[in-house]
Amino acid sequence: MTKNEKDIHQHRKDEHLSLALKYWREGKNQTSGLTFSDLRLLPNSLPELSVNEVSLKTQFLGEDFAFPFYIEAMTGGTARADRLNEQLAHIAKNQQLALAVGSQSIALKFPELASGFKKVREIHPNGFLFANLGAGHDLENAKRAVDMIEANALELHINTAQELPMDEGDRAFYWLDNIHEIASKLEVPVVVKEVGFGMAQKTFKQLSQTAVAGINVGGAGGTNFAWIERKRSKNGFNVDDFGLSTVESLFEAKAAGNQKQLVATGGISKAEDIFKSLCLGADLASSAGFILSTLMQENGAEKVEATLAQWKADLAKFLVLTGCQNRSELAQVEFLYSANALNFLQQRQGKIY
Repeated sequence: MTKNEKDIHQHRKDEHLSLALKYWREGKNQTSGLTFSDLRLLPNSLPELSVNEVSLKTQFLGEDFAFPFYIEAMTGGTARADRLNEQLAHIAKNQQLALAVGSQSIALKFPELASGFKKVREIHPNGFLFANLGAGHDLENAKRAVDMIEANALELHINTAQELPMDEGDRAFYWLDNIHEIASKLEVPVVVKEVGFGMAQKTFKQLSQTAVAGINVGGAGGTNFAWIERKRSKNGFNVDDFGLSTVESLFEAKAAGNQKQLVATGGISKAEDIFKSLCLGADLASSAGFILSTLMQENGAEKVEATLAQWKADLAKFLVLTGCQNRSELAQVEFLYSANALNFLQQRQGKIY
């Protein structure tokens, strides 16, 4: 490996951060697909329930989570990225939340960069941490990534629609057998995660045949990595509007008869989004872009913590509003669907792959 290769990799990491911030600051985090506003809650005027009786607890990968949310993978491997990860680790510790680190491939390639990732575990020693690698990495690299941060689980990200617009991106995608091997043999649970393009029924059915413990739908509506890579590249491949939203992906999981645990990611920016995700079958929700854009404001860390504290209070109120005492009762919550939502459900019902 030459020093130049390391510089190029680190520069790409920092470019991703800068462009992701630009994306959110310019309000580009929109989707042509269904959003949480396409689902209207029906009033329950007599909930016969107190906020003090509500439980926000959920279980995921055999662990108890006091709040059904975690801080999603963002970055790592550069001086700027490591500072951000340290801030996120402090926030996660203070708020008693799980945290995912960004892709650790850079630290596997250049071991001297692993210290920035390891710092997250030092700051959050008892927290639930997700390691993170692309699905093309082998079992040995997966073990190294987990060991690097003493991770409780591994996110294996799948990102075809990010790679193709990249001039230097992959052009061959044979991941399924590798995913199964890693999930079968790794000592911690594996969650397969999309990176902003969502999942259709076919993908859920394919993953149902593997040993993965969970699926993160990674829907459109949050950070768009196809847009980010197109801004970096010269090949002109434009798939900015590609993919299914988080809401659509959760609908697809249900239609596919998914039995794996689910994480809803992609445009989560308020407690109502978390609530509706849980009603649609998610076990957890997570957010990266919204948290990053808030963190980069003046007094950003304090604002993120205040936001997360507000989400905890608001989520309990949403349960009371719908007469639900705990997460298991959320499956009974009814919605009024928009015309677009009904159209999507009609088109996607009964698809067989």
